[in-house]
Order: sequence, then structure tokens, then C-alpha cells
Amino acid sequence: MLAQTGGVAAAAHEPTSHGKAHLGKAVLITTAVLWLLDWVSTGRFDAREALGIAAWVSAVLGALTAVARRLDTQRMPVWRQLLALALTAGIASSLARIALLLLVMALPESFAEGPRQTLGATAVIGFFDGDALFGFWALLVELPRRIGAERRLEQERHALRQEAELARIRAALEPHFVLNTLNTIAGLVTEEPREARNLIATLGDLLRDAMQEPRRHRHTVREEVSWLRGFARILESRHVGRLAFEWDVDRSAEDCVLPALLLQPLLENAVHHGALRRPDRGRVALRIAHDADRLRCIVEDDGPGFDPGAARPGGRGLNLVRRRIALESAHASLRVDAKPGGRTRVEIVLPKRTA
Repeated sequence: MLAQTGGVAAAAHEPTSHGKAHLGKAVLITTAVLWLLDWVSTGRFDAREALGIAAWVSAVLGALTAVARRLDTQRMPVWRQLLALALTAGIASSLARIALLLLVMALPESFAEGPRQTLGATAVIGFFDGDALFGFWALLVELPRRIGAERRLEQERHALRQEAELARIRAALEPHFVLNTLNTIAGLVTEEPREARNLIATLGDLLRDAMQEPRRHRHTVREEVSWLRGFARILESRHVGRLAFEWDVDRSAEDCVLPALLLQPLLENAVHHGALRRPDRGRVALRIAHDADRLRCIVEDDGPGFDPGAARPGGRGLNLVRRRIALESAHASLRVDAKPGGRTRVEIVLPKRTA
């Protein structure tokens, strides 16, 4: 069984070179500030103290940055992330201070002059000093990283909106789709004029929707399903006796919103790479339901399926859907279940939002 999931976390990662640059700058600035404060308070520059400060700052800020990158892949509330980072700063600082104290204690007496703190006192003081460093790190490393990541996300959102808009128009205006539909209508004009009129009206609705609302990025479930029903009706007319669609939409979910025409590539894939590959009539099912905080959309076909080890049919449209939901929310996911000779099932889970 093939199972794949997608999320937004990867999109929020900053390029490694940028992250290292922010960390290096933060270590230099923080160390310089602490050296200056030490010099102002003591009136002298102590090389051993300066090296100790540099090592301590590097250890704490390095640990914070590593944990922050790890938290990027986790789905947890912001307050829990902040708590984890604050604890990381305190613990890393305590351990670094204790390590430095043990190092000093191991040096010959002439190199380890001055009063020595106990390990317990060092750990406690180090913990609170670490949380102070947390503020420097947040300002010099995390804030620039988050701002940069948000800018890149917004750029990708904009690019995806344009791509989705073009895909939406192509879906309705793609020349072969329109020409094949017109040929179908032409064949029905004399034999089934009522059906021909209905198809003309349906095609007109699809074209009008694509042309009149090109900048609309969200649909209610009701609007999404209405558009998909028109799309499916045309496909049924073009492939008479070869297709059957099942619609199982929870009425209480109809006011939920989702990215406009998010499900169209999935429905199209299910038809062309699933149902139409059967020797007899193929079936495509769309199911939409919701619970307290999630909207669940499932597109399933009874086609021959595909080998998980082989290239996936319709991969381009699926990748576009995956990228769109990844930018929609960190809690959105896409899952594909398929096997050779069996059904193919695509499930999208989105945070529940209403119009």
C-alpha cells in the first residue's frame, strides 16, 4: 500500500547558508556585547574570561538554533515551542557553565585564580543567564529567520496562486476539452436536443466561472462541488456509458471553505488514470465530511491502480495540490493509497474554516 503525506513545515525551512550566517552574526554580536560589559564592569580585559564567554555563547546559541530547526518539523502550539526553546537555553547554558567550571578547576592553580562557585550555583546561575541569552538569540537569529521564511512563503503562495489560476482556466478552456465537448454537443443536437442544450449551458457555466472569477482563491464546499458536478457531467457525456460519479457530501460541511478548485485535478486524475482504464464502466467517488476542527475530502476510483514503485500517473496535478495545501496550513495533509490491480484513494485533510 502506498501512503504519502504532505505538510507546510518543509516550506518554512530557511536555506542552510542563511541560517548559519544569522547564527554566526548572533554569536559575534552577543559575545562582543558581553565582552564590552565585562570590560566596563571590571576595567580590564581578561583573555580567559573572554574565551569562556565566547564558548558559552556559541554553545547556547548553537543549541537553540538546532532545536528551533527541529521544532520546525513539529506540529505544536507556539507557546509550547517557546517553552521548549527557553528550557533549551537554560539547560544548555547550565551545562556549558558547568563544563567551563570543571575545565578551570582542572587547570593548574596559577591558571585558575579567583573564587570558584559550586557546581549547583553555577548550574542555577547558568540557567537564568541562558534565558537572558534566549532574548539575544530570538532578536538576532530567530526573528530574521522567521521574517525571511515568511517572505519566501508569501512569494511561493503568490506563485502558486498564479499557477493555480492558470490551471483553473486551462481546465475549463483547454482547447481539446472544449473542442471535444463541442463535438459531443454537435452529435446530440439532432438526436437529443434537450441534452445538447443542457451541455451547452453546463459548458457556459464552467467558462463563465473561469473567466469572471479568476482572482478568487477560495470556494465554499457547495461552490466547489457545484463546479465539479458540471465538470463531471461533461465528462460523462463525452464518455457515454464509461463513467459513473458518486457524490457523498455532508450537507453540514457545505459552508466550509477550501482553496478554489483544489479537487479538480484529483477528479480528473481519477477519471483519466483510473476509471477510464477499466474495460467496463468505471466509478469515481467524491466524499466530503468534517468533524470539530477538520475538513476531509476523499476522491476514489475503481481503476486498476498503479505500482507504488513506478512513476505515478497524473503526478504533476497531484504535486500542485500537495504544494497548495502545504501552504494552506501546517496541519493540512494529502495521502495517496493505491496498489496494482486495486482502487486508488486520495485523501486531503484541511483545518476546518467556514465562509
